[in-house]
Amino acid sequence: MISSEKMRFAVTTAAAAAVVTTGAFAANVTSTTNVNVRSGPGNSYSVLTVMKSGTTTSSLGTSGNWTKVTVNGKTGYVYSKYLSGTGNTTSVQPSTPTTSTSKTVYITASALNVRSGAGTSYNVIGTLTKGKSASVVGTSGNWYKIKYGSGYGYISSSYTSTNAPSNSTSNTPPTTSTSNAKTYYCTTAGLNVRSGPGTSYASKGSLSLGQAVSVVDSSSYWHKIKFGSGYGYVGSKYLSASKPSDSTSTPSNPSSVTPTTKTVYTTCSLNVRSGAGTSYSVIGVLASGKSASVVGTSGSWYKIKYGSGYGYIGSAYTTSTAPSSNSTPSTPNTPSSNSSIVSYAKTFLGRPYVYGAAGPRSFDCSGFTQYVYAHFGKSIPRSSAAQYASCSKISKSSLRAGDLVFFSNSSSGGSVGHVAIYMGNGQIIHAANSRRGVCTDSLNSSYYTSHYIGAGRY
Repeated sequence: MISSEKMRFAVTTAAAAAVVTTGAFAANVTSTTNVNVRSGPGNSYSVLTVMKSGTTTSSLGTSGNWTKVTVNGKTGYVYSKYLSGTGNTTSVQPSTPTTSTSKTVYITASALNVRSGAGTSYNVIGTLTKGKSASVVGTSGNWYKIKYGSGYGYISSSYTSTNAPSNSTSNTPPTTSTSNAKTYYCTTAGLNVRSGPGTSYASKGSLSLGQAVSVVDSSSYWHKIKFGSGYGYVGSKYLSASKPSDSTSTPSNPSSVTPTTKTVYTTCSLNVRSGAGTSYSVIGVLASGKSASVVGTSGSWYKIKYGSGYGYIGSAYTTSTAPSSNSTPSTPNTPSSNSSIVSYAKTFLGRPYVYGAAGPRSFDCSGFTQYVYAHFGKSIPRSSAAQYASCSKISKSSLRAGDLVFFSNSSSGGSVGHVAIYMGNGQIIHAANSRRGVCTDSLNSSYYTSHYIGAGRY
């Protein structure tokens, strides 16, 4: 009979041998195009190097749709779609096996993602709100395997507690305490208020620069605020406990608007705002040379008729003299005019990306294209999806400078989530993200090739 000590040694040795054997089955893979090697299994991870087309190396395992490889002395992950010979590779072994556990824990974060596996590289399959209970059936490193719906999911153990909240039960969601609500101020114009703590949630409205809000709960990246008759969520980095010195939390007194009736013309592409000041949100754009019917004056701002209501424009960027032509026709879509679009777009290189911003100091992707096009008398919708829906579709081979190109947010396809201006020679200019701002990229890079939806012309 084998002693317990020898038995433990035998099991440990067998387990170690199993891991080594897994590595022994690693197969060679070859890149079918130039593809980025990232520090983790996802497009959000940084690029370590580029695996040139035709490069062959050993697969070190897979994680979801990503293959772990070593290229140019860097070990990272490439999207398996761009590799051949990935069929015989083995999955990356978890650093810690799942250990059977049975207990109940409670969520301590405002909202905690439930994932399909024990790691942030796995897909999000749902969310648990603060105070919710979860039945743990296993542990894998810092992750709990829990019962979720009709199956199982994984949550980070760091955001849980074994102590039940004093003000909630397993059947009743916790109520948000407002007794400790704090006042914060919005530090950017047009900040989206969302229905949940993430950019995937629908927008319920927006906040203007300097607007005061009551924060009732917080997590690492999101604040829960009082909004209308209920609540909403905003990115915590866009709120400050200090009131901006050049803004006001309340609208100007309507009586400060002096009735005026006249017609003016814009001298440049000009934002139309919801109030008399740059702290108010942008509700549209007037192209250079456009006429506007003024109904009132508030300091250096004109109140104008806009759409079915009213808006405000800076009077300094208007003139009472009509352009030489009584009307300003839309710029025809010719190679010369399109080159001008690109040249104008390039003047904004380096401007910051702010979600919901429409220029000229900051932009999001569709706000950038709308602003640039408005400068040339082209009126296009505000969102990237609406821009794609209303443009004349063209093939990728028919692209010329000044056209728009559209992308999804997922390499597996889906709806339009990003737009850029084509510069020619395979290059694009766009408001990329909060890290890079307005910049240029190659349309033929592996990322934009895999996310490409289509192209359009106005």
